[in-house]
Amino acid sequence: MNILIALLLFVLGLIIGGIVVNNVINQGKSNKKSIEKQAYTDPLTGGKNRHLFMLDLDKLIKKGKKFAICFLDLDGFKQINDTMGHDAGDELLIKLSDTFLQKLPKNACSYRLGGDEFSIVITDIKTTEDITNILDHLREELNVPFVIDNANISLEYSLGVSVFPEDSTSKKDLITYADDAMYYIKEHGKNDYYFHNKVLKAKLENRTKMERELKVAFENKQFGINFQPRISLKEKNKMSLEALLYWNHPVLGEIPSEYFIKQAEEMSLMIKLDEYVLKMACEKLNEIKEAKLIDGLSIAVNISNSHMKRKNFVKNLCDILEKYNISNGEIEIELTDDIDIKNITEYKYMFESLKNSGANIIINNLQVKHEAITLIKTLPIDKIKLVSKYVSKDSQIGKEILKDIIVLAKDLEYKVIVICVDEDRELEYAIRNGVDFVQGNLICKVIKSKDVYEFLNNYKTERKAFDNKIFSLK
Repeated sequence: MNILIALLLFVLGLIIGGIVVNNVINQGKSNKKSIEKQAYTDPLTGGKNRHLFMLDLDKLIKKGKKFAICFLDLDGFKQINDTMGHDAGDELLIKLSDTFLQKLPKNACSYRLGGDEFSIVITDIKTTEDITNILDHLREELNVPFVIDNANISLEYSLGVSVFPEDSTSKKDLITYADDAMYYIKEHGKNDYYFHNKVLKAKLENRTKMERELKVAFENKQFGINFQPRISLKEKNKMSLEALLYWNHPVLGEIPSEYFIKQAEEMSLMIKLDEYVLKMACEKLNEIKEAKLIDGLSIAVNISNSHMKRKNFVKNLCDILEKYNISNGEIEIELTDDIDIKNITEYKYMFESLKNSGANIIINNLQVKHEAITLIKTLPIDKIKLVSKYVSKDSQIGKEILKDIIVLAKDLEYKVIVICVDEDRELEYAIRNGVDFVQGNLICKVIKSKDVYEFLNNYKTERKAFDNKIFSLK
């Protein structure tokens, strides 16, 4: 009997032990799955994360079948965070991730890489059309505004695509190419997608080469400025010279700024170049004043307003103006970008600081909505600049737009400049609509810095001929 009981207890122990061991194993598996899930899940959106994206790429490359990587970046996301708060920004990211989950087909999977950057991997594809069909459908879905805090948020994005194995069989290259394509479309349109290709690759390689050369150029002081006169139609003793930056390339010669400005901005060189141009303009202005060649002269310097928001940038500009004893609008700070109405307070501070240091302020165009006019009017702006080719076409619509802008500018007590005046009809229309200053090859072509004195010495004679032309066109 004792032997039977002992045997039963032994068997019971084995059963209980097996159950315990099995529970421990299952619990371990469950914990492992939980840990893996946390490792592969984005904590904000609950979707897949960068770590899983990299692992899945390795698996897909090993399979060797065609697939596409798409990199998507939101444009203006920082502005949403700044104006609506980070909670609203987080909610937008969550809703975007849910949109990917619900609207993408089974052969497309999204990952949040971090911040406002996402990736979409598309598998089971045979042709480029298989990819574009998915991305076109996604574009339609993203065109529908997201509702955040009872406000409609229209999403803006840039999306770049690279394809395995056509573009590369290397994970690193595929990621780089998709990223490059994304930044390319960001600069050339937004709210769209762009495929990496050989042409883009060549452009990027040229850009890399240019960036290396730009760095050397700045170190070796290979930059200079030319000037183009800006003539007053109403006051004979008023004239401005626009300072135009160029790169004195050792092989290619003189390269205008429009050919390298984007690369310089990406390298954060434009801030230093802006300050460099301002110093050269101030030096030239003081030389002209000492020579007493002309009264009422000012020099206009182009400044990107995105740079003006950088720490100490406005202070540095003001320090330069004060160092050269600039006063009464002798230097004109000309913004190359449109004014962002949402940051009106910042502009007011920046403009007032520059005005107190003796500068005048010029803005481009006047692309503002009616409700923003009262805000714009609070800024200490002196002039607006318009490009003739956009407003003086034979189309009656173009003429009416120019007339409306000029009337609006006059109501705001701004003077109006029209540039790129290359034909008599453009000058005629500027005269008849009350424009204050004109600039362009019809008036005077760009002149070298060393030739400024000769131009100013002959200005009185040339001004008479110009006045006769104005009289004949009235």
